[in-house]
Amino acid sequence: MRAETLTVSLSSTAPNIGKVASGTSTTNFTVASGSGAVSIGSGGAQFVPYGATRTALTTITINCSGGNKCKNNNINISINAGSATGRASGITALSADFSGSSTARLTSGATSASSSSGALSFTIKPVATGTSGSASFTVGMTIPILPSGTVGLATAAYTITASGTGYTTGSGSAAGRATVEDPLSMSKNSDLSFGRLVLLTGQSGAATWAAADQSWTVTGATAMGSRAIGKFTVTGTASQAINFSVPSSITMTNGHGDTLPITVSTTAQGTQLIGTNGQFIFYVGGQISYSSSTPTGAYTATFTVSANYQ
Repeated sequence: MRAETLTVSLSSTAPNIGKVASGTSTTNFTVASGSGAVSIGSGGAQFVPYGATRTALTTITINCSGGNKCKNNNINISINAGSATGRASGITALSADFSGSSTARLTSGATSASSSSGALSFTIKPVATGTSGSASFTVGMTIPILPSGTVGLATAAYTITASGTGYTTGSGSAAGRATVEDPLSMSKNSDLSFGRLVLLTGQSGAATWAAADQSWTVTGATAMGSRAIGKFTVTGTASQAINFSVPSSITMTNGHGDTLPITVSTTAQGTQLIGTNGQFIFYVGGQISYSSSTPTGAYTATFTVSANYQ
């Protein structure tokens, strides 16, 4: 007796959740089976660039050919997690959605199926009205990303098997994937400080920290006490491109309503590469201008700098 042939094909997304930065602990990335929207669980991992959103909808198509069983016999579907590579761990949950399909229907009459493990099985109705036909549905999964290990491509494999009475079994395989980087962190080595300036009578001038060469110059005043250029260290994946957000100006106040602006300079300009040691050091300097009539006082301000993978 001839057996009708089942084959399995998958969309190319399969799914790809893109570039991510790992967290301080294992973080689950969950792809919704209906929409493909990717959500991030606790653990600290993030999309790259930070704040991005992702969709990774994966479609599975079951094809049947060769005879009347395609329109008469139900088909059993099994999806099973396989091995993982890189910082991915094996798939921990699976789901299938039929709400957007005009061809695939569960025998149970439900519009979705799910499992809290790496194995999911269900049965769909015949996929053809004649001797051949096909039916499609979308799948979702949870892929854990580990906090340590080899950076770069991480994959979590799975297989789909279609079988049933009178059918030749068909199968297909794919892998959820992500490109994983180390998380970015930043530490402050020193604050930007102009120290104590004693203004000279009848003169105007400026105090300048040049970020490019970390040099200090002062005119129209006598510099006293300690001072420092702002220095920061970014830690992340070696040789990866990063960009920065550094304010172009900062306004200091002395607590009495008086202000003193800083025109900022920085070496964190444009796109930079993290060094082969996994670090990038940058400087934040600036210039303040004054005259002998500038109100005295202790001028302070806070400012924020940030870095993001490109």
